[in-house]
Amino acid sequence: MQKEGNIKDYVIVGGGTAGWISAAILARMLQGTQHTITVIESPNIPTIGVGEATIPSLIDMLELLKIPLKDFILATNATFKLGIKFVDWKEIGTHYWHQFGNIGNKIDAQPFYQHWLKHQINNPQFELTDFSPAIALAKQNKFFIPDPKHPTNLSQSTYALHFDAGLVAKYLTDYCLSKNVKLIRDHVKETILDEEGSIQRLHLVDNDPVNGEFFIDCTGQHALLINKALRVGYENWQHYLPVNKAVAVQSEMLSPLPPYTESIAHEHGWRWRIPLQNRTGNGYVYASDYCSDDQAINILEKHVPNMITEPRIIEFTTGKRNKIWHKNCLAVGLSSGFLEPLESTSIYLIMRTMLNFVQSLPTKTIDEPTVNEFNRLIDNEYKDIRDFIVLHYCETKRTDSEFWRMWQHLAIPESLQTKLALFKCQGRLYENHYDLFSSESWYAVLEGMGVRPRNYDPIIDKSQFDKVQHALKESVNALNVNASKTLDHAEYIQRIKSSG
Repeated sequence: MQKEGNIKDYVIVGGGTAGWISAAILARMLQGTQHTITVIESPNIPTIGVGEATIPSLIDMLELLKIPLKDFILATNATFKLGIKFVDWKEIGTHYWHQFGNIGNKIDAQPFYQHWLKHQINNPQFELTDFSPAIALAKQNKFFIPDPKHPTNLSQSTYALHFDAGLVAKYLTDYCLSKNVKLIRDHVKETILDEEGSIQRLHLVDNDPVNGEFFIDCTGQHALLINKALRVGYENWQHYLPVNKAVAVQSEMLSPLPPYTESIAHEHGWRWRIPLQNRTGNGYVYASDYCSDDQAINILEKHVPNMITEPRIIEFTTGKRNKIWHKNCLAVGLSSGFLEPLESTSIYLIMRTMLNFVQSLPTKTIDEPTVNEFNRLIDNEYKDIRDFIVLHYCETKRTDSEFWRMWQHLAIPESLQTKLALFKCQGRLYENHYDLFSSESWYAVLEGMGVRPRNYDPIIDKSQFDKVQHALKESVNALNVNASKTLDHAEYIQRIKSSG
């Protein structure tokens, strides 16, 4: 058997968060092999400059890249994130939390949610996320990083970061250049295909043509390679998620500094608030069928004091590319698809796409079964996240505007219909290996949106109800007491900044 030649020349078109995360992961995973990575980044491209929220997988990525957490936090004005507070989603005047980490622990080897469900039916005293260590901390604006050597009842909290996306791109640029990634600042003028329809080289405006063996498209919604050159179509999901615009603006920093993202539902969509060390990122995501740009800007101006930038309109089409990997081109970031930032999944999808790719690295002869399996797996990722986001809308009780009344009748994906139907019987969720969000995440949002099963699992009646009730009360009290003894979020960050 003769070994086929490995791909050595990778070309990434587009910088920004997607381009530099792609380059960083590729450089790290290919370390020790013969390869070249070239990033072609257009000069003087204006950035939105808003803060971004992430999920705990970002911390895994930093560990993979061997980037010290302290260095990253200091360089990107980052703050910590323990979850998301959703305001006015079920009804005006209500709120709920989506936590990072666990909610409670199994009791008598049965899921905690089922015991809590019986508690709610018989003697309700506590909300589901009262048993979340992350939310116990978040409610008090506290934070700490669990120490595996000294476990406590707060140890099952996990965390992510809020950060300045522009500073992240700059940090990762320096990281990649230190790993011998080549940077060309120029615009792509033309993409040349070979006889088989694969990408052969790129013609630039001011530099010599760039040849490559594999190309990664990080050109955002322009999708210069995957769409303009290779003509891979786009699956539009706006019939499931109709919001299609956002207006973003920065404001002064918050005090006290919350360790969580806020998502506040409004008449035609929802507003985000993301706290950074030096400022706050804000935006309003809306459906243009119901809301003009001027109305959206007015809503931000009404609810966001102390703005420090001018509002900027962003347009998008919810959905995904029909093939995220096609021939010798991989689409990453907005070129591959867009899911509204309600659950902060954009960075995750960039990371997941690249990690799946390096686990499926082709040789120069790109095998179709490998490409097909990659596309199947990443399709599942996108669809599961889509379903989770739709869940936040489709069970709303709001009828105060045309936008929210629309959700009383809007069709939802069949996969979500099936999941909801099963859950509404006895609170069971089938395990989906590809689902980014754990059962605890689904439980939190389902309960937050007022979706509760008709009954609990009968096996729960084996446990002694009085003892379980007592344990629940003690657990909530202990979480709140221990959370109160930790540092304030702002103080925790100051400790990091002042440490040696």
